[in-house]
Amino acid sequence: MGKKIKKSTIWLYMLLAIFIITTIVFSINGGFSGKKLRTEIDIQEHELDIVYGDDSADLTIFLFSNYSCSFCRKFFAFVYPKLKEEYIDQGKIKLVVKPVDLTNNENVINSLKIAVCINEYGNFEKLNKLLLFEPTAVYTTEFRNLIDEFIERDIFVAECMLGGESDEYIVENILKFKSLNLTGTPTFIINNKIYKGYREYEIFKKLIEKELSYSLH
Repeated sequence: MGKKIKKSTIWLYMLLAIFIITTIVFSINGGFSGKKLRTEIDIQEHELDIVYGDDSADLTIFLFSNYSCSFCRKFFAFVYPKLKEEYIDQGKIKLVVKPVDLTNNENVINSLKIAVCINEYGNFEKLNKLLLFEPTAVYTTEFRNLIDEFIERDIFVAECMLGGESDEYIVENILKFKSLNLTGTPTFIINNKIYKGYREYEIFKKLIEKELSYSLH
């Protein structure tokens, strides 16, 4: 017959087990707050980003987008105008668009490059509307001629387009996109949280109001 284990020893083991389990749960849940620890998303504004709104805005929204994406175009057609009127023009939010290429198609890549270069150094609105409403135009000879005209007309656009600046920027965007394990557009990043996919304006508005409340506290 082996020696009987003392009751005090049993209690000691039980307390030790409870302590270990409590410590594990505490670590997983991020402390007593009840919220899981969240990895910081390292996303920064770039000089070639397409930006709507003021730097002093209460909330910055990052958007990964491309003109080939039908839901991205739907966002700019139906959500953005109301967003601009109610939030951007009122200084409440800033929208930072980071174009990404998911096709590896030369025509698409060139359209993104010329878009960000024109946005930085020229009149972006006409080109932006063309790409939003006629995205297949990028495959035409007329569009390639348009790019050549922009390059010939403005030395800064030419340097941006041909000097590697826009290439590096588009590559940087797609690398960041993939590093966040994202797979589709539109994808929004707000207050270190990722929101995937299109939302109707009223739903998007509720999301913004929630995130604004966090930013203002």
